Amino acid sequence: MKKRSITFKPACFSFGPLTQIPNETIMMREDEFEALYLADFKALYHENCAQSMGISRPTFAKLIKSARKKMVEMVMFGKEITLMRESFNFTLAFATDDRITVHPDFLVAKYYAFAKVEEGCITSITYKENPIYKELLRLDRAIINDDSAKGLAAGRLIPPLLEEATIVVARSLGDGIRRNIEGMGISIELSQSDNIDAIVEELNR
Repeated sequence: MKKRSITFKPACFSFGPLTQIPNETIMMREDEFEALYLADFKALYHENCAQSMGISRPTFAKLIKSARKKMVEMVMFGKEITLMRESFNFTLAFATDDRITVHPDFLVAKYYAFAKVEEGCITSITYKENPIYKELLRLDRAIINDDSAKGLAAGRLIPPLLEEATIVVARSLGDGIRRNIEGMGISIELSQSDNIDAIVEELNR
């Protein structure tokens, strides 16, 4: 996934009631406003909006829902909205054995790493153990590739582990688990690189 495409050009960045002092200020991200611009002003279908922004349709659905709620709050409760123009900060999740490089197989790696990326740089990385890997060890089953995880409900067990991620990076990913991850509003980036720093650099271009 590339940096989200923003096309709107606002004339001002603050909105609110004229007859009273706003009782609260709501911050609206530029990607949320872009979702409003594409869906409600340009009247594009959600699928086309997601393609325009370079994100998945579930991710777009989350953005438009959040943006519309904020607009309703402004009208109903006299709140002010301020548009933020911010760097693209995100949490990147990837499968890894050594806590450094991206594992070639997503389902059978020892860990899932969560790298927080701010201003284009990784600021911290945390890890979760992969229950599928632990189950394969318990069963004394040979770990060769993702096919080794067949029958262990990986498509159901792994996606909830990734809920804090904004983007999941994988070398390859099956259709079933891909649908489940995207259904959570998480974007997916397929990359043949195992170098997480190079992947982060590419995502921020």
